[in-house]
This record gives sequence, structure tokens and C-alpha cells, in this order.
Amino acid sequence: MTARSVRWLGWLVVMAVAVAAGPARTGASRRPPNLLLILTDDHRWDGLGVAGNPHVHTPNLDRFARESLYFRQGTIYVPQCSPARAMLLTGLPPHRSGWLSNQYQRPDHLLQPPLTIPTVPGELARAGYHTALIGKWHLAPDPWECGFAEVGTWLPGGSGPYQNPNLAHGRSRTLRPTPGHVSEIFANDALAFLRRQVGSDRPFFLWLAFTAPHLPYGPNPLHITRLYAGKSAAELLPPGFPRDIPTGDWVRYYEAISSLDEQVGRVLNALGSGLRENTVVVLVGDNGYMMGSHGIGARGGAGKVVPYDDSIRVPWIVRAPMLARSPRVSDAAVSGIDLPVTLLRLAGLRPPGAWPGEDLTPIFRGRGDREVAFGEWADDRSVQFGQWAYRLVRTPRHKLIVFQNPMRAPELYDLVADPRETRNRYADRAYASVRARLLSRLRRWLTRTGDPAREWPAIRERASG
Repeated sequence: MTARSVRWLGWLVVMAVAVAAGPARTGASRRPPNLLLILTDDHRWDGLGVAGNPHVHTPNLDRFARESLYFRQGTIYVPQCSPARAMLLTGLPPHRSGWLSNQYQRPDHLLQPPLTIPTVPGELARAGYHTALIGKWHLAPDPWECGFAEVGTWLPGGSGPYQNPNLAHGRSRTLRPTPGHVSEIFANDALAFLRRQVGSDRPFFLWLAFTAPHLPYGPNPLHITRLYAGKSAAELLPPGFPRDIPTGDWVRYYEAISSLDEQVGRVLNALGSGLRENTVVVLVGDNGYMMGSHGIGARGGAGKVVPYDDSIRVPWIVRAPMLARSPRVSDAAVSGIDLPVTLLRLAGLRPPGAWPGEDLTPIFRGRGDREVAFGEWADDRSVQFGQWAYRLVRTPRHKLIVFQNPMRAPELYDLVADPRETRNRYADRAYASVRARLLSRLRRWLTRTGDPAREWPAIRERASG
């Protein structure tokens, strides 16, 4: 028997034990794929050249999208850093996990050690995966309490300087100065991790979370800043963005995106012949960024949370070489809440029944579609964002938003005729059938997820009317 055969036999034994003690497998016959989840931070959906924005330089992300399945309608479900990560980790919407926002978590929130709920890395680890975290965390429990066997260089909090940041290393929250650019530091650690996986018979799950393009946007390398030298914000506005309103700092925002693009490119290039064929790569943003749209986020870091597309739409790209028929663009209404379920399905595992997301692997194979996505802002307590509490349902054509505040009218937008969401069609008789259909879909989702929002006046009255 060859050394490779011995390793493979050992892997089968390990997997047999893991299956007996861990999550149920769905009957995959081949070795489970490696899983690489890349998170970007405050990254607008149109912060990519492939999204139709000729002003931002993202050659690596554009090439990745062209080689992969690019979801141009992808959304994140809850548009803020910390609750988005809690949702991706636990598979639960914020109203279920209790992790409602950066600003507020319910006293009974489920993300407090010792964790008694399943997590994506925890389920994968129990099934034999080597699980690792590098980059931004922004949650209270330690990563190793949530299923990550290996923790590299990481940021316990939500943000920090780009140059020479204070970062934690390994199983410790102690911060120490770390020389270099933060995106490059995380990429270097990811490259080292990937090199260690070449030739391994054990699949891995790597959660790689960059902080770019979150504030402070820089400083970035000189060759990056030269890309936008002499450009004004007005010259860099994405196509369709309003030109008659105060906007954010597009020059430095694009610099941060281009610097991120360079580092993501290095990581993708590291998936050479030894890893690429059996590694699923998912790149998704943790939330969008308003940059002044709707009068929100022109200054400071408050350009998210809200239910408009600038906030909820994000880059959403998947490369699954063992599944996808061919590179393509999809208008499927995928959501971040679908990722936990999908990652476990890719690993051949049965997701926990409490996870309401949808398995997207049929879409990866070109055999399915997704016509509706949902979203929520469940924090109705914090001073900064409590007044925004809402639930939404979105298709590639329409979006319905219902607010908790009974004095705030619901909003309905025709996203094709009015992509900037400037004309509320909720009371328009011509959209009565659209309104009724979306309300029905939203009610079913709220009931399915046990969401107390189903008792909001705007939902209850229209359900009985």
C-alpha cells in the first residue's frame, strides 16, 4: 500500500468516526471540498468593475467574478458588521440569536459561552474539517469557543488603523503592534495557512475577514493611491449615483477597495493546482455603504443599517469548480442567511433544522433559482439606530419595507424603473397586486422564523384586511 493510500484510508477512518459522532452527512461519495469564505467590510455592491463601475480598479475581483458565479442581486440580510457576522456564524437571523446590532444584544442572546447552539465552524469541525479564522472577528465570544480550531492573526474589535495595527495572535485577545498594512498582514497569514494545506488529506474551512474598505480607508500603498491621483469625487461616482447631493470620500474609499483587491488576488492565486480544483471560494461583503445616498453616510461611519440597496446589496461571488457548469452571472435573489446552510451542504452535511436559509447548491449547478430574499433590522432599543427597526422582502424587480413604527408608512419600490428608490409606490393602485404578493411572502417568512414582527401593526392589520 502506498503512503498516499495509507493517508486516504486514515481519512476515511477519521470521517467514519466524525459522522458517527457529528452532523449527519447527505451521502457525498468524494472527499468534501475545502471551503474558503472571504469577507469584505462596508463594501458596496458596485464597488467592483464587473458591477458596471468603470471608475474603481478591481482587476482581481473582476477576474474572479468572470471565472465564477457572480450574483449581481446578492444581499446580506442584516446590514451591519457585528450582527451580519453573528448571522453567518450561527445560521440564525438576529431576532432569533439575540445579536441585534453592534450597539445592542439582548440579555438572552445565544452567543455567550459556553455556546449551546450549532455554528458553521463547529459543525464542520465535528465532521472532520480543519477550521481556521484570520482577520476581523467583532463578536464577544472567542473564536475558539465557536468552533475554530486554529486562530491566526485577528482583530477582536470592529475596526482599526490600516498601517501598523494592533492585532491579536492565536488564542489570545491581547493586542500588540503588528508592522505592515492590515490587509496585507491578513493575506500573508492566509497564504501561510494555504501552503500548509497543500497535500493534506483533511479538508479545511478558512474564515478570512478583511477590514477594508471600512473606515479609515487608509493609508494605502503609493502604487494604489496613484490609481486615483488627481480625481475628484464627482468623477468617481458610480453610474446612476445622484450627482446633486453631499457624498462620501470616493477617492479614499476606492483606494481601500483597490488595496483589498490586490490582497484578495494574492490569496486566490495561492490556490494553485494543489488546492483550486477542490476548493469552494465564497466572497461576500458584510454590508453595503450608503456614501450619502438618501442623505445617509456622507460623513462618518453611519452609512449602513438602513433597508436601501446601497446598504443591503454587497459583492457576492462563488467559485465551486466541482459543481458549477460554467462561469456565469445570476440575478437570483440570494441572501447572506443562505450561506450557513449552503456551506454545510457543500460539505455533505445536513444543516440544523433551526437554520431558515436556503441551500444554494442547485443554483451553483445551474439547476435552480431564487426569486425572493428577506432582510431585517431587529434592534429597536439602541439610541443610534433603534428607530430604524424594519423587515423587508426583495426580488430583483421590487422591494417592500415594513417598519415597526406604526407612524412610518411602508415603502414599495420598483427597482427596475427606480433603482435609486426615490418613489414610494406602496399606495399606488397600479402596484396593488405586487404589494399583496410581497406582503404575503413576508408574512410567511416571519411566521416560519418565529419573528415577533408578524405582530407589528403594519403586518397584522394588512394580514386581516
